[in-house]
Amino acid sequence: MTKSNDIRTSKRISRAGSGGFSIYLPKQWINGWLDEQVAGKEVDMFSLGDQLILTPRLSTKRMSVSAGAMTRDELKEYIVSAFIKGADEFRLESSALSEALIGESRNIVRLLDENLVPASNDDAISYANRPAIVHETNALLSLLFDKVAEGEGLASDLLNSFDINPDKGIQILRLMYSLEEEDIDRVAFQILRNLSKCEPSSRTLTELNLKWTTADALERIGDTLYAVAGLVCESYGLERDELQYPVEYLQEHALTKDFAIPDHIHCLKEQFVADMNECSESLLKVKEAVLARDGKAALEQSHVISCYRLRMEKEFWENASKLTRPFSLREGSAFLLCNRIASRVREILFLTDGLAKRAGLVYYVK
Repeated sequence: MTKSNDIRTSKRISRAGSGGFSIYLPKQWINGWLDEQVAGKEVDMFSLGDQLILTPRLSTKRMSVSAGAMTRDELKEYIVSAFIKGADEFRLESSALSEALIGESRNIVRLLDENLVPASNDDAISYANRPAIVHETNALLSLLFDKVAEGEGLASDLLNSFDINPDKGIQILRLMYSLEEEDIDRVAFQILRNLSKCEPSSRTLTELNLKWTTADALERIGDTLYAVAGLVCESYGLERDELQYPVEYLQEHALTKDFAIPDHIHCLKEQFVADMNECSESLLKVKEAVLARDGKAALEQSHVISCYRLRMEKEFWENASKLTRPFSLREGSAFLLCNRIASRVREILFLTDGLAKRAGLVYYVK
């Protein structure tokens, strides 16, 4: 069964020699090959359960694109997109490349993988892949779980101390920025790159897809953790982009005087700190179930998370309804901040629940 130009076609297999079989490949598919592939006349085959995947044989996957003026974020999207699609060599041509963008491109490439060699000139940036051992995807998934759990631990520590110890809060913010940019995103993108090359030892296409969605869910949890850090950052009067600067700069420019959460609102803070701790504990249990391919344990953990999330929402609003009105300006700001943080923590639990549920459905039948 092949797919070409959005048309699925069935093919008949024929005997070829003693015990072998042959099949004709669609002409439309071959026409889309590069000259190097056509000359080689070879395909790579990957067995995933009862599925047989054929891809054109090419040791070096090349991609190129042309673009006009672009922002730093757009530049990053071009490079990351090529990376997770498995490009060994990538070239981005543009007549609007500034020195700042060229320098940023090198930082992005080095962040993604130390085996990529960046290059640039006045009208193009590129990277090439050094020959290297590819890390096994399951090991990378385990590492990504650990990195996200580390981020949740930092977030819990941040939420517990940000209003009473701003200097410590700023140090944790800087650690969370580095963890998100240099570890969580990096490992997640490497997993997606591995999967695009069909290199992991998955048993079925369904499991291959689960690994992709698991990496995506963990990366989104990392983004949400960084959003929690961003809320604290804003409460200090800092822009989120400033977290890339040294701790000394942040401490100098932060507005952190008279910032403690008022006593009668403190119950809301205590609750979302406890909920953040629950996020971390739940994620590690989900990790055990996913890596062990234990669908029953994953679904049981999904149920536990779902019940906890519903209970935390009810308790939060019960506590909020008991607060004395009207608020002063300072009290109102603290209440809104607590509400926004609690919403992000619920989002983390929701993402973790979804991850556990998907794994449970895939692995329930062994």
